[in-house]
Amino acid sequence: MSIYSKGFDFKFGIGKAKSFVIAGIVLLFIIFVIFTLYNLFSQAPLEARFEQNPWKQVEKNSDFLFVKVANTTGSDASNAVLKVEPKARGELIVFPKETVLSETLAPNDSRELAFNIRNAQLSQKLPAGKYTISVTLSISGRQFQTQAILEVQ
Repeated sequence: MSIYSKGFDFKFGIGKAKSFVIAGIVLLFIIFVIFTLYNLFSQAPLEARFEQNPWKQVEKNSDFLFVKVANTTGSDASNAVLKVEPKARGELIVFPKETVLSETLAPNDSRELAFNIRNAQLSQKLPAGKYTISVTLSISGRQFQTQAILEVQ
């Protein structure tokens, strides 16, 4: 007696195909949602924000850039190097340009650092517009980069 004589067949009908396709689409959607939520709630290694954006020069003669550095490497990290540079080098001054975190950051630990941004020509106002500031982090042999855009009025 074989399995074929008991009514087992390999016929694959349209109804079964539709259910497999729908199950596959639902599975892909669930994987997409999980991946999206993970990226949404996971901590970014580098985040930058300005104290005042747009920067109104008539109110303040400088602005602060706050940079959040997070250890996302999965192990302890020390001597993280953070560099902040304006793309328009002759128009903006960033102080300090480079900072070394001498303390050890545990996994998923973070620190926020402040950088002062000023006009390079104190006697003149900056032309109104958008200025790009590049932020680079070197931590545990890995490098991360982001840009922040400061609008000047």
